[in-house]
Amino acid sequence: ATEHAQGLMFRKKLGLDDGMLFVFDDEQTRSFWMKNTLIDLSIGYFDKEKALVDIQEMKATSLLEASPPTYSSAKPAMYALEMNKGWFKKNGIKLGHKFQFLKR
Repeated sequence: ATEHAQGLMFRKKLGLDDGMLFVFDDEQTRSFWMKNTLIDLSIGYFDKEKALVDIQEMKATSLLEASPPTYSSAKPAMYALEMNKGWFKKNGIKLGHKFQFLKR
Protein backbone atom coordinates (compact mmCIF):
# COMPACT_ATOMS: atom_id res chain seq x y z
CA ALA A 1 0.00 0.00 0.00
CA THR A 2 2.90 2.37 0.68
CA GLU A 3 4.20 1.84 -2.86
CA HIS A 4 0.72 2.63 -4.22
CA ALA A 5 0.59 5.87 -2.25
CA GLN A 6 4.12 7.01 -3.12
CA GLY A 7 4.11 5.94 -6.76
CA LEU A 8 6.70 7.96 -8.67
CA MET A 9 6.83 10.88 -6.23
CA PHE A 10 10.09 12.81 -5.97
CA ARG A 11 11.75 11.11 -8.96
CA LYS A 12 13.61 13.52 -11.22
CA LYS A 13 13.70 11.19 -14.23
CA LEU A 14 12.66 7.78 -15.52
CA GLY A 15 14.54 5.48 -17.86
CA LEU A 16 13.24 5.34 -21.44
CA ASP A 17 11.02 2.31 -20.84
CA ASP A 18 10.81 2.42 -17.04
CA GLY A 19 7.51 2.97 -15.28
CA MET A 20 5.29 1.73 -12.49
CA LEU A 21 2.44 -0.76 -12.73
CA PHE A 22 -0.32 -0.52 -10.13
CA VAL A 23 -2.34 -3.71 -9.57
CA PHE A 24 -5.63 -3.46 -7.70
CA ASP A 25 -7.85 -6.15 -6.19
CA ASP A 26 -10.92 -5.13 -8.18
CA GLU A 27 -12.09 -3.13 -11.16
CA GLN A 28 -13.47 0.36 -10.51
CA THR A 29 -12.95 3.98 -11.50
CA ARG A 30 -9.41 4.91 -10.44
CA SER A 31 -8.00 8.34 -9.66
CA PHE A 32 -4.35 9.33 -9.56
CA TRP A 33 -2.84 12.64 -8.62
CA MET A 34 0.56 14.17 -9.23
CA LYS A 35 1.39 15.31 -5.69
CA ASN A 36 5.18 15.79 -5.39
CA THR A 37 5.66 14.34 -8.89
CA LEU A 38 8.41 16.25 -10.65
CA ILE A 39 8.17 14.77 -14.16
CA ASP A 40 5.35 14.68 -16.72
CA LEU A 41 3.82 11.21 -17.01
CA SER A 42 1.36 9.31 -19.16
CA ILE A 43 -0.99 6.92 -17.41
CA GLY A 44 -2.74 4.00 -19.04
CA TYR A 45 -5.74 2.48 -17.30
CA PHE A 46 -6.48 -1.19 -18.03
CA ASP A 47 -9.63 -3.18 -17.21
CA LYS A 48 -9.81 -6.63 -15.59
CA GLU A 49 -9.25 -8.24 -19.02
CA LYS A 50 -5.97 -6.23 -19.23
CA ALA A 51 -7.33 -4.13 -22.10
CA LEU A 52 -6.35 -0.45 -22.29
CA VAL A 53 -9.45 1.66 -21.61
CA ASP A 54 -7.96 5.14 -21.12
CA ILE A 55 -4.71 7.09 -21.56
CA GLN A 56 -4.12 10.47 -19.92
CA GLU A 57 -1.23 12.92 -19.88
CA MET A 58 -0.39 14.05 -16.36
CA LYS A 59 1.51 17.27 -15.64
CA ALA A 60 4.35 17.54 -13.14
CA THR A 61 3.62 19.61 -10.04
CA SER A 62 5.62 21.77 -7.70
CA LEU A 63 6.45 20.47 -4.25
CA LEU A 64 4.56 23.51 -2.96
CA GLU A 65 1.31 22.66 -4.76
CA ALA A 66 -1.29 22.07 -2.06
CA SER A 67 -3.98 20.47 -4.22
CA PRO A 68 -2.61 18.99 -7.45
CA PRO A 69 -5.06 17.88 -10.16
CA THR A 70 -6.43 14.34 -10.20
CA TYR A 71 -6.74 12.12 -13.25
CA SER A 72 -9.67 9.70 -13.09
CA SER A 73 -10.08 6.74 -15.43
CA ALA A 74 -12.76 7.15 -18.10
CA LYS A 75 -13.87 3.55 -17.44
CA PRO A 76 -13.42 1.11 -14.56
CA ALA A 77 -9.84 -0.16 -14.27
CA MET A 78 -7.97 -2.85 -12.36
CA TYR A 79 -4.47 -1.85 -13.51
CA ALA A 80 -2.74 1.47 -14.07
CA LEU A 81 0.61 1.96 -15.78
CA GLU A 82 2.57 5.20 -15.30
CA MET A 83 5.25 5.88 -17.91
CA ASN A 84 7.16 8.86 -19.29
CA LYS A 85 4.94 11.42 -21.03
CA GLY A 86 4.10 10.27 -24.56
CA TRP A 87 5.28 6.67 -24.04
CA PHE A 88 2.01 5.05 -25.17
CA LYS A 89 1.81 7.13 -28.35
CA LYS A 90 5.51 6.69 -29.13
CA ASN A 91 5.13 2.91 -28.85
CA GLY A 92 1.89 2.71 -30.86
CA ILE A 93 -0.12 1.47 -27.87
CA LYS A 94 -3.78 2.37 -28.34
CA LEU A 95 -7.12 1.87 -26.61
CA GLY A 96 -8.15 -1.78 -26.73
CA HIS A 97 -4.58 -3.10 -26.73
CA LYS A 98 -3.95 -5.75 -24.07
CA PHE A 99 -0.99 -6.72 -21.94
CA GLN A 100 -0.10 -10.00 -20.30
CA PHE A 101 2.08 -11.06 -17.41
CA LEU A 102 5.04 -13.17 -18.45
CA LYS A 103 5.54 -16.52 -16.80
CA ARG A 104 9.00 -17.25 -15.44
